[in-house]
Amino acid sequence: MLSPEKVAKLRAAGLEIQPMPLRGSAARLPLYLSPVQAGTPALAESDLVGELNLGDWLAPHPDRSFLVRVRGDSMVDFGIFDGDLLVVETGRRPRKGEILVAEIHGAYTVKRLGTQEGKPVLLAGNPRYPSIPIAPGEMRIGGVVRSVVRRYGD
Repeated sequence: MLSPEKVAKLRAAGLEIQPMPLRGSAARLPLYLSPVQAGTPALAESDLVGELNLGDWLAPHPDRSFLVRVRGDSMVDFGIFDGDLLVVETGRRPRKGEILVAEIHGAYTVKRLGTQEGKPVLLAGNPRYPSIPIAPGEMRIGGVVRSVVRRYGD
């Protein structure tokens, strides 16, 4: 669970923070074995294999997760768009290639952790934005992005 101080700091930085519901409170939806083709249409099989709890799928650790809404277009090449909700997990160290919410010089950003010339950097998913070099002690990790939630229509 995020401390009230951290929530206040994230909100002061302009981030919308929303608590995650506790495990088991999300709707369980039917899960079918056959995938849906994104290319040429194919017949769908009706092989119901069970149910999927969206809360468990999106946030395996709800007790240390929060939601934050994305503003801007610096991550579009990584499939993260303005208005998307990110499920962010706190309390674990990010690995190279993972997307994280980070605080640098008092401002929060969402970027992919990477390296350039052997040094750690935060990578944007849009060529219009430069990479951000990370100096020791300059960055604090807000959490690792576990899921992206996008809603279409009403």
